[in-house]
Amino acid sequence: MSAEIIYKELIKKRLASEKLKFLRAPGRVNIIGEHTDYNQGLCLAGAFQKAIYFGFAPSGETEIISLKYNESWFPKSQHKMPDWAIYFKGGWDLLRQKGYSWPEFKLAFDGDLPVGSGLSSSSAIRCGFIYLLNELGSLGLSIDKLTEYAVVAEKASGLEGGMMDQISIFNGKKEQVLLIQCSDWNFKYIPVPEGPVSWMVVDTKVNHQLVYTDYNNRSRACKELLNTAQKLFSGLTNLSELTWDQITLLKESVSRQHLNFLIYINEENQRVLEMIDYFELKQFESIGQCLMRGHEGLRKLYQVSCKELDFLVDYAKNSELAFGARMMGGGFGGATIHLIPENLKDTYSKGIANAFLNRFAYQPDVFEVSFEEGIQLI
Repeated sequence: MSAEIIYKELIKKRLASEKLKFLRAPGRVNIIGEHTDYNQGLCLAGAFQKAIYFGFAPSGETEIISLKYNESWFPKSQHKMPDWAIYFKGGWDLLRQKGYSWPEFKLAFDGDLPVGSGLSSSSAIRCGFIYLLNELGSLGLSIDKLTEYAVVAEKASGLEGGMMDQISIFNGKKEQVLLIQCSDWNFKYIPVPEGPVSWMVVDTKVNHQLVYTDYNNRSRACKELLNTAQKLFSGLTNLSELTWDQITLLKESVSRQHLNFLIYINEENQRVLEMIDYFELKQFESIGQCLMRGHEGLRKLYQVSCKELDFLVDYAKNSELAFGARMMGGGFGGATIHLIPENLKDTYSKGIANAFLNRFAYQPDVFEVSFEEGIQLI
């Protein structure tokens, strides 16, 4: 039985309305281009099969129900707000401030998208909620405007991130990834190369709330670096525009750690362009090597990895069964993405799960990725 059917049935049992509508908001998988979005660089990401499912129907009083936690939030009430409601409140408050309105409703949600795993579960909730408010109120907002509002709503929770997740979640296409130019939010679709390979995700279950990690410190450091660079280079608008010569000139003005951040951003943007070529040529070994280089940058230069993520990538590096792997998402926990020959995926999955169990005394979650459509009513 599919996840869609399972969660639809769970929602139906809770809401029991003849006017029930359903919405699917997928997670995001990022192939390459990490921490480049808030630096107005390049990303290569797409929506995938695991998702948050919403059911909503007209009601006399607005109530949002988490099936997972068996808790409710009443947005118009003064009662204590559950922790998870922060992912709804930003969008609710923003659209109200913009003057939009909608009828009272009851909403229930759940899903198979892992929480805190670098797969954009919180962004899926925010994007899905803003999408369904647009539907409920017949607000007529475009996908571009919904994306913009979802990015602003995320910042209301305290996360100083970019826009890669929201663009991917709203615009995903089956068997495609999006090459996103984060300076202007434009993107184009790139076909995922066909071939006897499998994209696998290994979730460490080291859950993170990025707002409570060093993620924001990286974002703030980059803002500080931009201010420093702009004093030397007129017309500079973002760190992704810096050339190698300019980075070299900045050596005397920044710390060694901050210099490493600049080197990483420059190299990661270049890796995105290289990955596009490897995709078009179906060079799976080169794709794997590019993933590995990306992880080394995140691990040593940008310093956002952790021992569990490094263990998984090192396993791939030392295995004859993998093309390559890297950590994915903001870091400090979460998941890794692996490219594996199709005929070896089961052997590889069992091997890496057992190795992780032996090292950390618990099993990671391992699953195959399929690239799917973005947000849609179902």
